[in-house]
Amino acid sequence: MDAGVEFRIVPFNFRNAEGLSTSNQFFLYNRDKHLSGNSINVGIEYFFLKHTTIGISQSFRYDQLYSDYNLNNPNDFSSADQHMRFIADTEVQLKQYIPLKNSNQYLIANIGYGFMNNNTLFHVTEVYERNADGQIMFSRSSEVDFQFQAYKIGVGYKYKKFEAIIGTYIVEKHNFDDYTSGFGMPFLRLNYNVLSF
Repeated sequence: MDAGVEFRIVPFNFRNAEGLSTSNQFFLYNRDKHLSGNSINVGIEYFFLKHTTIGISQSFRYDQLYSDYNLNNPNDFSSADQHMRFIADTEVQLKQYIPLKNSNQYLIANIGYGFMNNNTLFHVTEVYERNADGQIMFSRSSEVDFQFQAYKIGVGYKYKKFEAIIGTYIVEKHNFDDYTSGFGMPFLRLNYNVLSF
């Protein structure tokens, strides 16, 4: 069983995409800020071949999800509410450990598939009509979910119980409305093997 931390930098788009902070008229979000940052992770691996493992890992982070407008004063951006959330990523992965000449040292090739941004479902109020006094006349509640799937590729180094992997998540389809392009999320993951079965 491994435990560690993961550091992500700002995602890069596969094609040109518009701005960082985006809005669908009823709420604001910053995809790059939302997806970059730090998380803690735990995972388990099983050696089904001498130097090859299959495993599952779970990452957790506390991050900004979105901001919504003040419904009573939609032009007052300074009073927008920040909504934070614990967000989880679940990954299934394969690792190939390549032994080096020195004992207890390995190069690592890593591929995987992740179910990302779990627990990002939220509801927003969409206001379509107000009267002359600014009171809401017609509105509805809508559902938004930033969950997506991603491929993972990485390379790394292991010494005894310490492991470092650098790579990227590759995202083809997502629910970030104002971004039509797929994107990559570079990462650095540091793990320590806390328990062996």
